[in-house]
Amino acid sequence: MKPIELPIGKPSHWQLVFMQSKANGASYNGERLPRQNWAWPKDTYFQRRFHSQRISALKPAERSKAN
Repeated sequence: MKPIELPIGKPSHWQLVFMQSKANGASYNGERLPRQNWAWPKDTYFQRRFHSQRISALKPAERSKAN
């Protein structure tokens, strides 16, 4: 595999990420960001489909009725 050549003096994307990380002494304002309440989406297509399939799987089969 051929190494990626970068112009001298220009850091790569990952070098920028690591240089700007809190672990490497960069400033971090995450603790001062405003809190946001978040919840999972409700009544989505997939949730309705899952629920309907689950209900139909719990119903007894028509052929299993005794005559």
